[in-house]
Amino acid sequence: YSWAVEHDFLESTFSALFRGVHALLTTDAKRRNLLLFQREPEVDETQEVQGYYGAFTDLVCRAKQARDCFLILGPPGTGKTSHGLLTLVKEELLNPEASILLMAYTNRAVDEICEKLLEEGIDFLRLGKESVTEVPSDFLFDRRVQTCRTPEEAKALLERTRIFCATTASLNGNMAFFSTKSFSLGIIDEASQLLEPQVLGILTAMKDGEMAVRRFVFIGDHKQLPAVVAQDVQTSTVTDPLLLEIGVTDCRNSLFERLYARWGNDPRLCYMLTKQGRMHEEIADFPNEMFYEGKLDCVPLSHQKAELPPLLNAQGIAAILASHRLAFIAPATTVRPQNDKVNLVEAEMIVQIIEAVWKKYQAEGRAFDASSSVGVIVPYRNQIAAIRKILLHRNLPAELSDITIDTVERFQGSQRDIIIYGFTISRAYQLNFLTANTFEENGYLIDRKLNVAMTRAKEHLLLIGDATLLERDKIFAQLIAYIRKRNAYYEVAPSDFR
Repeated sequence: YSWAVEHDFLESTFSALFRGVHALLTTDAKRRNLLLFQREPEVDETQEVQGYYGAFTDLVCRAKQARDCFLILGPPGTGKTSHGLLTLVKEELLNPEASILLMAYTNRAVDEICEKLLEEGIDFLRLGKESVTEVPSDFLFDRRVQTCRTPEEAKALLERTRIFCATTASLNGNMAFFSTKSFSLGIIDEASQLLEPQVLGILTAMKDGEMAVRRFVFIGDHKQLPAVVAQDVQTSTVTDPLLLEIGVTDCRNSLFERLYARWGNDPRLCYMLTKQGRMHEEIADFPNEMFYEGKLDCVPLSHQKAELPPLLNAQGIAAILASHRLAFIAPATTVRPQNDKVNLVEAEMIVQIIEAVWKKYQAEGRAFDASSSVGVIVPYRNQIAAIRKILLHRNLPAELSDITIDTVERFQGSQRDIIIYGFTISRAYQLNFLTANTFEENGYLIDRKLNVAMTRAKEHLLLIGDATLLERDKIFAQLIAYIRKRNAYYEVAPSDFR
């Protein structure tokens, strides 16, 4: 049969994916055989670390000795960017001939990387349009190159710049970049959110007959939310025996996930960050035991061990906040909403909690910051609108209108002092949507959505939902039982919830 792949202007990014697959077929055989599991990664144990990075020195040493690729598993709050990525950058820069390419899936993640570099006084250039980044314009490649008066000056700028930062999409759309610049190290953050074709072109790019990026480090966590894929399970499932042999079982999986399945148990090729500095230990306990086999420990930072301050005569929400870091609130009502994606009872209660949180900050003399103090997670856009509408019609402080109310997908990578998670669902079939990203690993059932939702909170996590309905799911049932055992389960009539 003859086939023709034509341009689809409705989805122009497909062309980059096709080019990536083609690049794999035509690249250097050594790199291709690595990605297809036809050879094992090379490790040079004679490589030594030049700097000292405290508890992260061993991580840097292992990553340096891995001469092809290295994996860093970064669970929530473990500092995969501020510690994992940054320490590798500092070590690589000790080699005067080194150059580094730092990448991530989203502009937000690339901006975070750039922010860390700025804090450390490390120079870099950011690829991409000024309209999609918050990086100062002096660090944008497009701006810097405009100061060059000749092609020779532009070439010199490329050669002397040791660090470039970009989204993988930006690089895929400008593969000619690799014909002018090569790198000793490439680090891909958010690697577990990238499908294989989205990184193959970058991994297999060549310059002057050599690999444009000589070695790679992938940083990610396949137990958090994966790439967004439109295809269903049946369409994405792989049945070809040759593909199954190299670990390609589902086209929705990331390259990080396939590499981790192969080499995740090899300490020479993989390192798990285990010190988390985000969640209070009472919040971290359940996701740690359920999703990370109990391997996470608190750093600990001051807020992770802090006891709740006594609050006399507290009632309603204030009493719950004064008594528990993690609590479940079940509205005592049998009313079922007509719109399955809007639950006004829960929306009203969430707004009341937001108001109570604001009062808590005032009572404690703490500054309330809409970007860091409280966040609300719900599964549906309609529920977001319902909560916003109630907030708008209440006589509440203006700053409360600026808090983030969004889906769990949009919260990945973020954190707040207090997280309110409203499950919203009122029908059994909606459980499938809440648990759509569930899989099993080493006998543990992993719920990616629940994992991300629970691990956004630093000081308090309040869950609101229909417990009877949620308990039909195995993991939710375990969570509610865990909370009941700690006397943090409350069944409250909405009219009495103040």
